[in-house]
Amino acid sequence: MLGVAVAACNFQLPFGGGVDASTGDTAADMPADSSDAADAPPGAFCAPDAQLVLCLSFDQAPLPAVLANEGNAAVSAKLTNVQQIASPDGNAALVDATSTIALPASADVTGVLSSEVWFRIDTDAANGARSGIYDSNISSQNISMFYNRSDPTHQLTCGLGNQATSFTVTVAIGAFSYAACTCAGTTVSLYLDGTLVAEATGDCATGGAFLGDGLTIGSNNTGVGQPVNDNLIGAIDGVRLWSRVLSASEIAARHLRAAR
Repeated sequence: MLGVAVAACNFQLPFGGGVDASTGDTAADMPADSSDAADAPPGAFCAPDAQLVLCLSFDQAPLPAVLANEGNAAVSAKLTNVQQIASPDGNAALVDATSTIALPASADVTGVLSSEVWFRIDTDAANGARSGIYDSNISSQNISMFYNRSDPTHQLTCGLGNQATSFTVTVAIGAFSYAACTCAGTTVSLYLDGTLVAEATGDCATGGAFLGDGLTIGSNNTGVGQPVNDNLIGAIDGVRLWSRVLSASEIAARHLRAAR
């Protein structure tokens, strides 16, 4: 994965425990360029939207070995050694050092400008190490997020386009968190539990894509056909990738909604 440019900000987040995930968007929450989501059923995590490139809810029961994308791109995820567990908001994928969630390269996944993920860290990484939340392994149009430990702080690395920037955060071990990363022109923004952590300048205007190495979830993508590493020990409770920049008000509203 890419080298990391650090744009840190001291940020202490009050934590309330379980996940607050999103339902579908309403007209009041959506910017003027939004499409179908305003008309979608309010309970749908993967509500129809022309700009929703990828959506994995992990709510299907039982969880299949090949999980179809609930967004618009023609791509599916292959799950290996992944268990399904109940989460505060439906179901989640429980992952460990033996787990793989992998999506292949796809020409349908391009121009990703926003990413969202609900995740839980059950075992902290060793000092100086990291846990992969998702990773495409491509430096010029990457899509990635890593949880990094560098005592006495922790960081979330937000990768979109030709940049990956680390932001200092406080994440509660054993509790679900909601992280969102956006790229508007050359401005990279990271949000945690609905609140803006910080912004930085980065080369991200082209957005992210699933190029030669596809995408892995819950690990670091080391390349097509290669074993993953830096596995997350915990759970993933939903991933969404968008071809538009989510607004701060949308992100705050998604965190506040308790039911999908």
